Amino acid sequence: MNCTNKYFSILSIVLVLLAITQTSCTESKTDKTEITVSILPQKYIVNQLLGDSIKVNVMVLPGNSPATYSPTPSQIKNLHSSKLYLRIGHIGFEQNWMDKITSIDSDIIIADVSEGVQLIKGEAVVHGDHVHEGGIDPHIWTSPRTMLTVITNTKDALVKHFPEHSALIEKNYPTLLEKVKALDLKFTESFKPHEGSKFLIFHPAYTYLAQDYNLEQISIENDGKEPSVKWLQTIIEKAKANNINAIFIQKEFDSRNAELVAKELDIDIISVNPLAEDWITEINNTLNTLVNSFQQD
Repeated sequence: MNCTNKYFSILSIVLVLLAITQTSCTESKTDKTEITVSILPQKYIVNQLLGDSIKVNVMVLPGNSPATYSPTPSQIKNLHSSKLYLRIGHIGFEQNWMDKITSIDSDIIIADVSEGVQLIKGEAVVHGDHVHEGGIDPHIWTSPRTMLTVITNTKDALVKHFPEHSALIEKNYPTLLEKVKALDLKFTESFKPHEGSKFLIFHPAYTYLAQDYNLEQISIENDGKEPSVKWLQTIIEKAKANNINAIFIQKEFDSRNAELVAKELDIDIISVNPLAEDWITEINNTLNTLVNSFQQD
């Protein structure tokens, strides 16, 4: 990072912390009537359970990466109207910012909706006489099966902290749960003829989906870093060997490396949006595009 970028990064953090401090002085605990979530798919869940009864603020704005996002001062100001923060679990944004937020606003209640999910961890890396444990894959919202746990955790947190809305939440919960259970069954049946099939994606967002439905995800991005020339060649050879017909990429990532691979393999690039607010429509689209890619000759 050059000096100018470093300066603006530090300045943005200072401005956000000032916004937190100023707002925390004017908001009382009883004024907090809203909910904040980390990503848009969480907003979908809360709205399915509560309708428009409570305002839901989203921290990671569209088109941004949950791994590197920093909130704006206005987002922090809105956060201080929130009684409850529902964190998705382990995205970079939460790891970088939750302690800062809670240290200044001690009244906000934090609930982790990833509790109970069988988390996927990366391989341990040996450095001399010690071992670094692999990082947790945070993309639990990209599989219907893991979303069942997220939905239940969200419901429990809402009932506990907004008991005045418990009747509405309990009424809507079974409908949402059954809808996602049906989607899980649809995924299982649709991918059964394609068990073991491989798909190519720039950023590995579908690790849980691949595990839950017996697929294999091949990532162009290597350990969260831009791929080297050697790694790109490895990916190209693997894609050729497995007759892969498409590359999936999210809009918040640079497409240049994906375009290089696609040109070399003469295959399509397909845009996906795991962070879409209309989660159920997007996950259905993901199912259809994956199945179509497996069915191509």
